[in-house]
Amino acid sequence: MEGPSLALAREQLRPFTGKRVLEVTGNTTIAKERFDGQVVRELFSWGKHLVFQFDAFALKVHFLMVGTFEADVDGASVTGDYRMARTPRLAFRFANGSIRMYNCSVKILEGPRIKRSYDFSVDVLARSWDPKQALDTLRSQDNEEVADVLLDQAIFSGVGNIIKNEVLSLARIHPQAKVKDLGTAKRKELIKLSRSFSQQFLRWRRVFQLKKNLKVHQKSTCPYCSKKLLHPKTGKGIRRSHYCASCQKLKG
Repeated sequence: MEGPSLALAREQLRPFTGKRVLEVTGNTTIAKERFDGQVVRELFSWGKHLVFQFDAFALKVHFLMVGTFEADVDGASVTGDYRMARTPRLAFRFANGSIRMYNCSVKILEGPRIKRSYDFSVDVLARSWDPKQALDTLRSQDNEEVADVLLDQAIFSGVGNIIKNEVLSLARIHPQAKVKDLGTAKRKELIKLSRSFSQQFLRWRRVFQLKKNLKVHQKSTCPYCSKKLLHPKTGKGIRRSHYCASCQKLKG
């Protein structure tokens, strides 16, 4: 799940704020009994994290590459982006519904105000997102591949593989291009598109229109020249890239 899907989850699960956990289940090895009887004081998202704040501690859920959730909220059913596993990692039942989280990392964070420890200036969907800071950080990433930098959550929190592929296509940048090969104008374009496409991603997810509007991610032909797209795994993270070798040329 990428940042926009977590932002949507935050909206969908907001009715659990102020509600008491009536039952806790799941195959996690953390001390899940601590959540029993606790009241959700705040629920927020940061990048790919979903955080439940309780009185003295919080639960951080990181949905990794294929993590997801399903929930019943005030009689409505909502889900994340991917197929559910058989057994949830962690599940809560409240008076007004329940949530089950799958294929994710869950961690207890000690403290009553965990949100203050998050830097929202690097979250591409946050009001306090700082594009100038992102541009300054890129200057220290000259020898890194652009695809790797886009997936760096310390720079572009919330950007995942779908957003990476779509943004690079829109900017006509090869995923294996080095940051040093991009001029200032191109870097600014990359930063601007990372935010604007993430915002569009969220709008599409709200109305179940995301998949039909993707241009290159898991597609077979280029939307601009109709040539066959390439689908290699690239970068340090060995993540799948979808790009057009004609429209996104690699220099050198």
